[in-house]
Amino acid sequence: MNVLSLSLRAQFLMLSAVIQALVVGVLIWNSQRLMNHAVNTNAERVAQEYAVTLNLSLSPYAVRGRLPELNSYLAEMLSDPDDSFLRYITILDEHEQPIIAAGKREAPLPAILRQGGGASFKGVRTLISDTTLHARSPLLLKDNRIGSINFGLSTRDLQQARDEVLIQGGLISLIGFAVGMLMFYVFTQGIGRRLAALTGDSQQIAQGDYSKALPVHGDDEIAVFTRTLNAISAALRERIAQLEHSQRRLSESEARFKTLFDMAPLPLTVSDRDGRIMAANRALVQTFGPAATELVGKRSDEVTFWASPIERERIWQMYRDQGAVHGAIAGVLLPDGSVGSVAIWSSSLTLDGNGAIIWALLDLTEELNAKRELKDLNISLESRVRERSAALERANADLSAALQTLQHTQDELLASEKMASLGSLVAGIAHELNTPIGNSLLASTALRDRVQEFEAHVAAGALRRSELTAHLEEVRLASELISGSLHKAAELISSFKQIAVDQTNDQRRSFDLLAAVQDTIATYMPRLRRAPCEVVLQIPEGMVFDSYPGALYQILNNLINNALNHAFESGGGTITVRAEAVEDDIVELVFTDNGRGMSEDVLKRVFDPFFTTKMGQGGTGLGMNIVYNIVTGILGGRISIDSAPGVGTAVRMLLPRTAPQR
Repeated sequence: MNVLSLSLRAQFLMLSAVIQALVVGVLIWNSQRLMNHAVNTNAERVAQEYAVTLNLSLSPYAVRGRLPELNSYLAEMLSDPDDSFLRYITILDEHEQPIIAAGKREAPLPAILRQGGGASFKGVRTLISDTTLHARSPLLLKDNRIGSINFGLSTRDLQQARDEVLIQGGLISLIGFAVGMLMFYVFTQGIGRRLAALTGDSQQIAQGDYSKALPVHGDDEIAVFTRTLNAISAALRERIAQLEHSQRRLSESEARFKTLFDMAPLPLTVSDRDGRIMAANRALVQTFGPAATELVGKRSDEVTFWASPIERERIWQMYRDQGAVHGAIAGVLLPDGSVGSVAIWSSSLTLDGNGAIIWALLDLTEELNAKRELKDLNISLESRVRERSAALERANADLSAALQTLQHTQDELLASEKMASLGSLVAGIAHELNTPIGNSLLASTALRDRVQEFEAHVAAGALRRSELTAHLEEVRLASELISGSLHKAAELISSFKQIAVDQTNDQRRSFDLLAAVQDTIATYMPRLRRAPCEVVLQIPEGMVFDSYPGALYQILNNLINNALNHAFESGGGTITVRAEAVEDDIVELVFTDNGRGMSEDVLKRVFDPFFTTKMGQGGTGLGMNIVYNIVTGILGGRISIDSAPGVGTAVRMLLPRTAPQR
């Protein structure tokens, strides 16, 4: 038997060693593959992030041809290799000639990147060489020429991390292999211990102990011997188990019934068929007082419990007639001597071979008293409700009158806001017209003087060809100046007429969104220049709306006024108006400023009527409320605002190209 055990043990150890070695080898190979992929992927992602950052930082200088100004800055930035992963940076023009170069480069720029080779990640081409990742990204230069940013990133830290992970993974795998072999060795020793235990269990069976079945493992010689011994004791053990199980179930059933009876929340009693009480639970004592313990051993008519003997007789007669009682209500005496009401249920059962009855009692005294009080309260409440209803009707009439007054006032304020906006528009147009008309007047006056001088020369007969040529050039320049100034004035007057008509008539028509926004911005140019404030329009051409241009002008007027009065109160900035189609018939119009922004408290109330942070300083608090009502009502869109202190404000509007019918 020892030889057989050692043989099985040796085979098991050999098989487990081979399997574990294969698993460890596959894990180490897969870890090396994944780490190499992770290092390359992270390096390419870092290169792409550096490319984006460098492009954003260098573009303003590149498009102006001022890149050489950054040579000293870049050299100082790359002087310490511990500051970042960046080791060198070289900017080449469209002929691959260096514009600026900074940092330490151990080898020439890889030719494969110049030829469009290498790995590509989001527009950035990369090549890893030793511990350096070379990257190349396009850069827009002056006069729309396309150059390139070439830079190198150190991958030494990533490679060290990869090597450390591989070394640690290999060590862990080898340790796991050793621990697994040790566990398998210990497990095989259990076979010998199993034989020893089987011998001891067999001796117990031989001595008459049939309560324990011998464990069977597998189909080997030990299992065959174990099954033989189990077959000998199976019948005796089964019979003994059945007897013990029956006795245990009987004991558990008695204990369970006693526990449920005693712990039930309802008062319970058990009596014989003559009404003599055999048991009472805790709930009965808690409900009817300590005297309830005196009920045991007595008939229910021998104790003070029923409100009257008639009540007991009625309940017992109901039990005799129907065989049970189902929720009958009877009067009983409570511990304080008062009369209460209980609901009674009964059920027949057999205890120790004799018939018995279990009674369940539910105290309804408080519930019935509460119902009576509730009935009285309902009668009182009906009277009070009638009085309050009359008062509410009077209050509703007053509120309706107040609402009509408020709506009339709001309409007047909205009209006043439109007229104020139109007044600001007139002032802006008047200021804008001063310049072209003044230029035209000055040019025409100067031209008149030059014509008089020219006539004098002609009358004197001293006119030379050079003087005639110079006079014609002056006349041409003056005519062009007068024509250009008057043309600009005509465009301003045309924009003003269109905006004024749309704001005063509020009529629906088809219009181009870009033209409408440009007309509105033109009327605010004097205030925008004084701010000073730059306006950037990112609206595609040909975006036509069938809507209400006057409502759109009112929205833009209020938003521009808010930006000038609140966002750029202490200085200038930039306003961006962007539009793009998000669905077939929906356009997202975004009005953004980089001003002071709004706090969370202000942002929560920005659309509330009459809410303003300029109270007493000319603010009415209706501007954003009017914007909200126009967007969600007249134009049939949606509006939201994102803002935070110091980061500016973005007003997003989703507007349908075709406004709903009013």
